[in-house]
Amino acid sequence: MAEAEKQELVDVAGQCPYDYYQAARQRGPVSWEPRTGYWVASTYSSVSQILADEDAFPRLTPAEIVSEQRYERIIATPTFLRGQERLQHHRWWLEIFNPKNLKAIRSGVIAEVVDATIDEFASRGSAELVHDYTEPVADRAIAGVLGLPWQDSAWMAELRTNFNHIEHYKGFIYLTPEESKPFAEQALAATHRVDDLIRPFMEQRRAHPDDTIMSRVLHDDAMAGWSEDELYGLVRTFFTGGSGTTSIELANAIYLMLTTEGMTERLTGADPKVVANFVEEALRLVPTNHFRTRVVHQDVEMDGVRLQKGQIVAPLIASGNRDESHYDHADEVDLERKNPRQHLAFSVGIGACAGSGLARVELQEGVARLANRLGELRLDPAAEAPSLGGSMFRLYSPLHVLFQAR
Repeated sequence: MAEAEKQELVDVAGQCPYDYYQAARQRGPVSWEPRTGYWVASTYSSVSQILADEDAFPRLTPAEIVSEQRYERIIATPTFLRGQERLQHHRWWLEIFNPKNLKAIRSGVIAEVVDATIDEFASRGSAELVHDYTEPVADRAIAGVLGLPWQDSAWMAELRTNFNHIEHYKGFIYLTPEESKPFAEQALAATHRVDDLIRPFMEQRRAHPDDTIMSRVLHDDAMAGWSEDELYGLVRTFFTGGSGTTSIELANAIYLMLTTEGMTERLTGADPKVVANFVEEALRLVPTNHFRTRVVHQDVEMDGVRLQKGQIVAPLIASGNRDESHYDHADEVDLERKNPRQHLAFSVGIGACAGSGLARVELQEGVARLANRLGELRLDPAAEAPSLGGSMFRLYSPLHVLFQAR
């Protein structure tokens, strides 16, 4: 613990951060880290306060994040909207993912995608589940909801290659911006290539509207006045926001299932509510997004420390989710936990993920169908063991498993 107490956020990039988070909570709700150059908020209350109050702690704008204006299109998303425009856009997404629509999506494209993906490796008796399962499931599900050709493997592979360039750049820009510069041009070119790939389908929906999300982007009144570049940017944002983050979370949930004694057996054939509760515990314990960054709008005192205008504060989501003062048995999976959705994985307030309903459906179906279809599912003891990598976004990989197809 002595070593963990000396660590800062910048030190645990690519390493397991949970000892660091515990030490950060012991230092206090908010503390300054000189080498990171940020304030860090580590408790449930301090993290939720910062995430919820976007007036006092707004997001950095794209211009404040990237080194050149032309790189703004790599990271610009609707989350950078402000005021009433932001609220209206948030409501638009919530209407799209209403309970009736989610039920149809679950039994339709999500079930089809998950089963088709398992079919591809079920007969082998072994798999690496990040490459063989979580990545294709997430990409195909979002493509299917958008109205893109998720069954065209070559087209999907090229799309994923370009999104990987974009996400690689984003992986550096927030914490180590200097290290992001060599990847900026490749990421920028990738945004244009993605636009080229989806353009025929956008033009098809422009001429012939249907019930896909892509068609709604082009025809709904909520998008009136948006430029062509902004509309394409919205589709890119939805794809990367809905696929990359969900792929990581599905992998992390599977890792948690396989490494928690008796959990795979508990979830096999389980009631959907039990699976849903497990997914919420996975979102809490092993989230995709471990922290965000916010800027201090005006000088403010918080938990006994003075934050100055213009300073950066990083709410540590993954630390708040394990706050011992907020959760009983904070580091354990509890399928009977009261208020299981009371965690920070999807943020809170106006910044809460509007696609969280879709993500939950994907995660629940992805975990349940895997457990139900693959008997004796277990990590391969002879293969490389999973480890937790990344900095802002963190993935347990590789996930080499053995099983018997049911």
